[in-house]
Amino acid sequence: MGVGEDFQKFKDNYQITTELITSISYRYKRITRQLNTDFWNTNSETAHSLYVGSYGRDTAARGLSDLDIGFILPNAVYHQYNAHQGNGQSALLQSVKRSIQKTYRTSESFGDGQVVVISFEDNLTFEVLPAFENQNSDSWTYPNANNGGSWKVCNPRARDRCNRHTQRPHEQEP
Repeated sequence: MGVGEDFQKFKDNYQITTELITSISYRYKRITRQLNTDFWNTNSETAHSLYVGSYGRDTAARGLSDLDIGFILPNAVYHQYNAHQGNGQSALLQSVKRSIQKTYRTSESFGDGQVVVISFEDNLTFEVLPAFENQNSDSWTYPNANNGGSWKVCNPRARDRCNRHTQRPHEQEP
């Protein structure tokens, strides 16, 4: 076998199948449409949503087990849950989970720290990060329901992505 044939074999073993890409797109659009309906009063299948993680960077490979989505919520929702008595971040995750369950009633879903997780029977898991776009438009503020709740900041388009920086209350409010 030559280098070209070896590379083709490697590529075929690495690439995600067209069937899986179609399934991911279908689920992504349904989740996004439901969240847009409930939080933005629109039925868009793409607005306010972004693939993040390896799939969003186009580095995901065959065997992909989870898919990360960032969903931008209206800033008024931030203020509502920031003023919430108790763990507003957990309450926000539960609200997003209830919205998604309107579309995926039979799939297992739960809030987990910073994301809402939706597990499908084909072993693919979607992790939805509800977030608020900050004034600089480069970063997002997102909920962390752990340890009583806090807000964190990430840049979903930078190399270090999300889950890296803790936001102090006086910093960059959305």
